[in-house]
Amino acid sequence: MIVLIVPLCAIPAAKEKTPPPVKLKTLRKAAKLALKTSAGQPKAETDLLAVVSREDITDKNRAGIYYLCALLEENQNGLVNKQAYLKQKYDTATFFNKLLAMYRYLELCDSVDSVPNAQGKVRLSYKGRTHSLRMKHRRNIFNGGTFFLGKKDYASAYSFFDYYYQVTDPKKDDRLPKIAYWAALCGYMSQKPDHTLKYIDRAIASSDSTQQPILLEYKARTYLLQKNEAAWIATLDTGLVRYAPYDYFFVNKEDWYYSQRRYDEGIALADSLVHHVADKALYWYAMCRMAFAKNDFEACVVYADSTIHRDAKFTNAYYNKGLSFLNLAVIAQESVSKDMSNQQWQADRKTMQDFYQKAKPCMEMVRKLEPNAPERWASALYRIYLNLNMGAEFDEIDKLLKAQKENKG
Repeated sequence: MIVLIVPLCAIPAAKEKTPPPVKLKTLRKAAKLALKTSAGQPKAETDLLAVVSREDITDKNRAGIYYLCALLEENQNGLVNKQAYLKQKYDTATFFNKLLAMYRYLELCDSVDSVPNAQGKVRLSYKGRTHSLRMKHRRNIFNGGTFFLGKKDYASAYSFFDYYYQVTDPKKDDRLPKIAYWAALCGYMSQKPDHTLKYIDRAIASSDSTQQPILLEYKARTYLLQKNEAAWIATLDTGLVRYAPYDYFFVNKEDWYYSQRRYDEGIALADSLVHHVADKALYWYAMCRMAFAKNDFEACVVYADSTIHRDAKFTNAYYNKGLSFLNLAVIAQESVSKDMSNQQWQADRKTMQDFYQKAKPCMEMVRKLEPNAPERWASALYRIYLNLNMGAEFDEIDKLLKAQKENKG
């Protein structure tokens, strides 16, 4: 007997049959049953979404899937609402989030429904139904926004306010200005620039004069968050024109001038405001700061005096004034005659000493106002006391500086 041995690999493996795709008709039937029985909605929704991108699904069927998903979310919202009505324990966040999910599906439905057909025509099949469903729950979309706003969940609150604003006729709802304000606030607090900028101008337009500069500041800060310097500067300029007394715009424009070394423009801006509000110390100090930066120490002293005249505790004005006198002393020291027998030496020496003498009360005031910031005044007072031959004062500062050095070591 001849035995034929056939390698197993020669036997073709039986092909596994791929199960046919689930028919959309079957999934729709399951979804409608879930709506009828109020059971199995999450699974029905998941199954529908699993086929939404299938090639055999037409745009109209895709729109229908999204609409069915919206109904499933509404149905689940109704179950939570029933629990609340029966005074059973329920999750308020879930109640509102189901409606938000419904709105998102309605948005997707409308988007796909408006896609032109093969002939390039748009035939809307769901517009009336999606609009009706939105309007049915619009009040609770508003309530959802206020709920999450109260919880300081600004990102969630924004979504509700945004949808509410989009579906509401401004002629029929006088709450829209407040909605715009809340939406802009939520965008700002959640650091979502696009959300903030979408509503901030509407919020400014509908707010009173006390809120407008604050909202414009939010707009400026949003551009700063985007690193959009040009828009930030433009917003600062708008603020300076409309709300000059509101310090944010002035301070930040001055800081920008300072960073760009455009000191004369900084002085000009402050000077223009001084003509309107002469008693504001901040404007005078801005000129003091710019003058010091451009080494115009005499002007810095004048502006510092004007600042202190309006605010006797303006530490930085004393500081800049003291440093200006110290710099003038150094400049004078460099020009002191080398010939001590020369009469000019005495005059030059006196000029230098006078500057140190004038710097002394300034830096001592800085010490008085900021006793815990020796890095600002200790070294300056050391130089002053040394050059004025003030032994006891010099020894005290010398010990303080040595103690600081030891502590750092």
